[in-house]
Amino acid sequence: MRLMRRINLWRSVVLGLSLGAISLPGMDGLPDVAGLRQKAADGSVEARYELGRALLKGEEVPRNLAEASTLLRSAAEARHVEAMGAYGFMLARGLGMEANQQAGFDWIRQSAEAGSVSALLNQGIMTMRGQGVSGDPVAGMVLMKQAAERGSVEAQARVAEAYFLGEDGLVAKSEEEAAQWAQRAAEAGHAWSQNLVGTMKEHGLGLARDLPGAREFYQRAAEQGNAKAQASLGRLLHNETGGAADRIGAYYWLKAGAAQGEVTARNFFAEVESGFTDDERAAGEQKLREVPPPRPRSVRRGGPGPAIPREASGPRR
Repeated sequence: MRLMRRINLWRSVVLGLSLGAISLPGMDGLPDVAGLRQKAADGSVEARYELGRALLKGEEVPRNLAEASTLLRSAAEARHVEAMGAYGFMLARGLGMEANQQAGFDWIRQSAEAGSVSALLNQGIMTMRGQGVSGDPVAGMVLMKQAAERGSVEAQARVAEAYFLGEDGLVAKSEEEAAQWAQRAAEAGHAWSQNLVGTMKEHGLGLARDLPGAREFYQRAAEQGNAKAQASLGRLLHNETGGAADRIGAYYWLKAGAAQGEVTARNFFAEVESGFTDDERAAGEQKLREVPPPRPRSVRRGGPGPAIPREASGPRR
């Protein structure tokens, strides 16, 4: 029973969310692409970095890896701190060019040594997993924790994930350590971590069992578009767990998670669908029309991942 409980928890919380490699977050706000292009052409290193990052992510503008790599390499060679890390990321992942983890790691290391917290996190992940450098899980976790202590919410979430899952045997699992870091990231608004804290509170993993608290954290994550949290919140609302039953709310959140392809939401809704009255269905569908369910800003495979902060640090022109 204990083993099956762990397997089911892993599936419900982490399946499809585990981060096995470095990644990048979204950006803050819509970039002025035309303005950045002009400034980059005029020689602005900062503009090359900002435009290159936007083209790499492809969330607010069409993705263009070839142009992104050219711009980020130019800014990196001008010693722009964050650009060095971003270009190293592209090299390590083989985005827009042939992958070269060793060269990518070297750029990331230089960025970290120059003060980039996001690069420090990436350096830790690559060191832990032996990507572009000799593997050293202990040293990797030290670097990741340094980034987390310096305030990187993504690093806090990544450290929590490593302790919760054990990082394929590279890290000794510790629910208590996972809870500590997940709570820090969750309180800072990190949706994946909020969902993890909700799960830990619901099942008493590393934290005292607290069903109202679990419901609260699922709610926070669900409102940010986390599909797994939407599924869990819908289940708790339906089952009157951690508070009063809310069948219309349950209908709404289960359908929201299912619409994003969340299997646990689909399966639970299929189990309970026949129990909703016609009035509850009508009210639930009306709410779905009037209040479109939240979705994450961007859909990416992987859970917590390193961040390149919006604040740039490097030569400015």
